[in-house]
Amino acid sequence: MGLINEIKNYSDKKNLSADKRSALDNFLENGFPTIKDEEWRYTSLKKTISGKYSINAVGRDVTKKEVEKHSLGLKHKIILVDGFLISKPEIKNISISAYSEFISNTNEALEKLNYSLAKNGYTISVHANTTIEEPIEILFFNTVENNFIQYRNIITVGDNSQVKFIEKIQNIDCDNVFVNSFTHINCESNSKLEFNKIQNNTPNSSLIDTVDVFQKKDSVSNINTLIFGGKFIRNNLNFEQNGTNAESNMNGISVLNKNQLADNHTFVDHKSPNCRSNEMYKGVYLEKSKGVFNGKIMVREDSQKIDAFQSNNTLLLSEDATINSKPQLEIYADDVKCSHGCTIGQLDKEALFYMRSRGIGKEEAQAILTYAFASEAINNITINKVAMLAKKLLINKLDVDLDHNI
Repeated sequence: MGLINEIKNYSDKKNLSADKRSALDNFLENGFPTIKDEEWRYTSLKKTISGKYSINAVGRDVTKKEVEKHSLGLKHKIILVDGFLISKPEIKNISISAYSEFISNTNEALEKLNYSLAKNGYTISVHANTTIEEPIEILFFNTVENNFIQYRNIITVGDNSQVKFIEKIQNIDCDNVFVNSFTHINCESNSKLEFNKIQNNTPNSSLIDTVDVFQKKDSVSNINTLIFGGKFIRNNLNFEQNGTNAESNMNGISVLNKNQLADNHTFVDHKSPNCRSNEMYKGVYLEKSKGVFNGKIMVREDSQKIDAFQSNNTLLLSEDATINSKPQLEIYADDVKCSHGCTIGQLDKEALFYMRSRGIGKEEAQAILTYAFASEAINNITINKVAMLAKKLLINKLDVDLDHNI
């Protein structure tokens, strides 16, 4: 298989530490996950890994004009090119540096691969008792065609601190890039984090993005995942609540067409009492696109007074579009409020008829209803420029001018 052979022959592997060598050997022994693995039963990597790739290749510099084109124009920008930190802002009480090695506790194959091969990424530490007023934009630019690249990032939000991030991965002068990204986030006591992931890359891009969030008491973590473009996207979002009164919030929106695929896997591990989690994922699938949602909530035996809610709502706007949805609750405590809901359907025919009877064309009426359905997830975003971009991308995807109707 193409990529497996590239990894086996990777020229830098002889310089790996003993731990990294062991992790890589473990990966090579088991290989990439397949549809025989329960967590991958609806998502095949076979086509994605069959091509010929370079590994962690480095290309050219990115121009200021290119940065401006893909940036939201925020004051604070962290810029990485082919994974290497090129530029960072100077912000009081926050430390920003390049990739630094850390070991995670997961046994997932792709995380082991990431750990063994990663040389690229960022390290961010927000000091205790700090509020960062302006959001921080993190821009990853890829410049090498057919590159398989590992990002490995770590964020620590100190006690009583608040910060907001926007992360975007963008190919420049290349189309087929395969990114395997792993981000470890520590939310210390009474901290508040908002992390926005904008996933709207080139038509043949592939992304596996894993974010592990570890929360201590009284912390609040908000993760927004906005998927609008790319051939293959797999998001693994995991929360571990390790203190009382922690709150985990997830909002996701996937709007896909052609043969695009987006797979969102979430896991909330309620390990402490008096905690909350809220999860809302919306999907709109056109043409031959495919969606997967697998959301799991676990409540441990001693974790009483848990309030957990999960919803996954999907619109299929084509007979060829598909969705596989699997909400899960695993509860071992008896004093909890946990619920989940899943809907899969098409647009309301009565609402369409009503709008058309008011002189609105069929395609425009469909787009307005779809916009209203999807925008609920966008409305939870607190950064205005991110929300406006998400609405713009949604309108562009629907391919109808809605400016005078919204």
